[in-house]
Amino acid sequence: MVSILQVVGYKKSGKTTTMNTLIKLLKSQGFHIAVIKHHGDKSGQEIDIPQSRDHITYVESGADESIVQGYQYLHKLIQKEDVNTLENLEYIIQHEVTTNPDIILIEGYKQAKYDKIVLFNNVDDEKVLSQLSNVQYMLDTSMDIKESNKKLETFINKWVDDTRETI
Repeated sequence: MVSILQVVGYKKSGKTTTMNTLIKLLKSQGFHIAVIKHHGDKSGQEIDIPQSRDHITYVESGADESIVQGYQYLHKLIQKEDVNTLENLEYIIQHEVTTNPDIILIEGYKQAKYDKIVLFNNVDDEKVLSQLSNVQYMLDTSMDIKESNKKLETFINKWVDDTRETI
């Protein structure tokens, strides 16, 4: 069975940096990792691949799915209309993660039900985000990066040990 861990926080709180740190740490321990990222910009303007690319225009023209293969990567787009974010996440976990991972790391989806690392860099954000469900660890990203990474590594090692029987 796969273990699932979310990394959540507001924009510019360090989610992507934390995700990359977790991926490297978990890979060094021999785990197979899948990642799902929620892209909060509804216009899609900040997505890493420009919307003018052919495979994106195919979806905009009505294709249900568009796949582009590069040298090392495969980018898959699926058009989903009238599906809320949490239903989308469940669909992605059940149907789109195909690499048979030990752990799925999710960036975002604050309201989802999985174990969470919550990132904050001010007291107001900490107060609001601490109310989310299944918070396992709160990380102040305004502290020194080395200290932050050390605390994150301690947490993730404990989390892996606690969830190992489900992996």
